Amino acid sequence: MKKHNLSNRTKIIIIIMVVFLALVFLGFFTDILQENPIYEGGFWLSVLGWMASMYFDGKKEA
Repeated sequence: MKKHNLSNRTKIIIIIMVVFLALVFLGFFTDILQENPIYEGGFWLSVLGWMASMYFDGKKEA
């Protein structure tokens, strides 16, 4: 089984994605934060960044 080493760029994007996901869930299920489209937009933007970063990481290995 091949082990994938993620670049630091990808790790940072994944951390940002998890933070936005936590904000989205807090906005949905608690009264601590109000629902905000910026949280969902940030999450989807980080997903696109993650996909691009994984693509470029694959290019480095070839």
